[in-house]
Amino acid sequence: MLLRRCSDASAPYPCALGLPPDRLDALVGTVFPEAAAGWTPGRCFSRHVHRLADAEAEHRHACAVPMDIAVPEIIRLKREEEDFLGLLLRNRSSDLPIAAVFAAIIARACVENDHLWRSLGLAGRNSLADLLRRHFHPLASANTRKLRWKRFFYERLLAEGRPADRPTVCDACSHHSDCYGDIVPTRPHVMP
Repeated sequence: MLLRRCSDASAPYPCALGLPPDRLDALVGTVFPEAAAGWTPGRCFSRHVHRLADAEAEHRHACAVPMDIAVPEIIRLKREEEDFLGLLLRNRSSDLPIAAVFAAIIARACVENDHLWRSLGLAGRNSLADLLRRHFHPLASANTRKLRWKRFFYERLLAEGRPADRPTVCDACSHHSDCYGDIVPTRPHVMP
């Protein structure tokens, strides 16, 4: 996930990990201590690792979101991210710090206009399901209809009282029919 999500402070809002520099530094230092040598939070971790592997020429930045996101859109995305983060934190399997880290990373990826597993750089939907079962078991086990995860998260948020008339990231997604079938979005398309 770190390589996929990168951590470049100059990247547009949805591309970052959603972790403050001190938490990101602690995560990298704990999980990848050898790769952490010579890396500074706020610099792209993916580029750093590729440099370590002498593969800088082959590196492509993972973010495909335009750099000129309007401020109102950033505010809307931040509100969406906070909704997702709250949902994940309320449904942690444990109080281990790694669950809160995953919650922040997943919440940030949820605001992107793609399947969640792809935004996270995982191998597939099953990898995401495994991650959610391990760290957010109460939430994962409630997905008894086997909905796509982002759709399921939105349904849970609506059940908890999230305003139904607020636009969602999914409304304008090119994969909307994959996740929602014949349901036509009733809210205005906000994201291009």
